[in-house]
Amino acid sequence: MEKSQAGDVRFTTVPVYRRVKPRVQPLYLSPTSISVFKQCRQQYKFLYIDGLGREYGKPKPYFTMANHVHATLRDFLSIKPVELRTPSAIEELLRRHWRRYRVGFRDRDDEARWAQKALAQLRAFVETQDIAVEPLMMEESLEVEITPGLILRCRVDRVDRLADGSLHVIDYKTGNVAEEMDWTQLELQALVVSRRLPWPVSRISYLYLGSSSIQSSTTSLEDMRRVHWAVLNTARKVRQAKKFLPNPGLWCSTCDFISICPRNTQAEPLAQAGAQLELWDELGEDATGSY
Repeated sequence: MEKSQAGDVRFTTVPVYRRVKPRVQPLYLSPTSISVFKQCRQQYKFLYIDGLGREYGKPKPYFTMANHVHATLRDFLSIKPVELRTPSAIEELLRRHWRRYRVGFRDRDDEARWAQKALAQLRAFVETQDIAVEPLMMEESLEVEITPGLILRCRVDRVDRLADGSLHVIDYKTGNVAEEMDWTQLELQALVVSRRLPWPVSRISYLYLGSSSIQSSTTSLEDMRRVHWAVLNTARKVRQAKKFLPNPGLWCSTCDFISICPRNTQAEPLAQAGAQLELWDELGEDATGSY
C-alpha cells in the first residue's frame, strides 16, 4: 500500500507465481508391449522407444494369414440377414481379402499352404460356431487413460452382450492351443472394454480357430482392480528402467532385431533352434492386436 501526492491510498499488487508441476511424458502400453517388456527389454526398447519396427520389421506369413482371417470374420458376422452367412460367403470374403496383399511367403507353394490353413479354419468356424450371433463390437481399436499420462491400448476381436447384460470378450487365435493358458492379454482387453462401455465384463475367451476349441474364464470387478494395479506396476517399471538388457530365448527366432542385438552371439543359436522347431506355427497369431 502507498500514498499518492494527492493523499489518496493506492494498493499495489505483488505477482504470485504458482509452481507448475512438470508434465509427465505420456506412456502408451498395450497387451503386446507389456508382453514384450516382460519377455525381453531390449526388444521393447527397439520397438517402442527407438521405433525401429518399420526399419527392421519383416513380413511374416502367419501375420498375413491371421490378418485376413480376422478381417473375414468381421465382415462375415456383419452380413444381414444372417441366412446369407454361408460357407460360400465366407470363402469369397477370404479370397477378396487375400487379394489385398500377399506378403511374407517363401514362394507360391508356401502361400497356398497358408491360404488353405486359413480356409480350413473359417470353414470350421461356420460349422461349429453360432454364426447368427450379433456382436456388440468387432475388430475395434480402443484406448483408455488409466491414470494421467498412462494410456492402455488394445485391439478387441469381438465383444458379445450376454443374456444377463454383461459382456463377453473373445479373442480369435489362429495358432495352436497354448499348453499353459495365460489370461493376461484378455484381462487387459477386458479392463479397457469395461472402462469404455457401461456394462461389466463377466467372461473372457480364447477361440482357437484351428481346433474349433474355446478356452474361457470368468472375470469380476475384483479381477479388474487387480489388473489395474498390475498395469500401474508395469508402467512404474517401464518409467524407472535405466537399462534395457537382452534376454535371449527361443523367442529370438521371431525377433526382427536379431542382427543388431547386443547379445547376437547368444541369440542366433537360440533363434536357429526355434526355427528348426517351426516355432512360428506355435506362435502364429494375428498382427492386428499389436501396438
